[in-house]
Amino acid sequence: MSELEAEIQRLVAPNLRKRLYVAFSYPVASVEETMPHIPEHIRYLVEHEDKVFLSGPFVTESHIVGAGMTVLYAATAQEAAEFMDAEPFIRRGLRRYELKLWELREGTLSIKTRLSATQFSLD
Repeated sequence: MSELEAEIQRLVAPNLRKRLYVAFSYPVASVEETMPHIPEHIRYLVEHEDKVFLSGPFVTESHIVGAGMTVLYAATAQEAAEFMDAEPFIRRGLRRYELKLWELREGTLSIKTRLSATQFSLD
């Protein structure tokens, strides 16, 4: 192992290195075709929230339907694909997705909750 490779290994050794699957989804149908199915899409994600680490759209102002990203807790690519294939937009042919294995390594996440007021903030 070269000196450079050894340094890289030392630097990443303490990283979390949690592996997750990320699905990037893209619309393939019109807004008019997609809109009636938004409630079903949201219900699906809420009902399966135990399989979802993070999910949401990429925001473009004044644009209600666009690309999105869902980060999944899945042991295999097949498990992640099965979840995405059953997602209502995908199942109906309104969106397509691209699945990638992602390794969470760096970053900071702080969550402040105020349970009595059902409030939280991410810092």
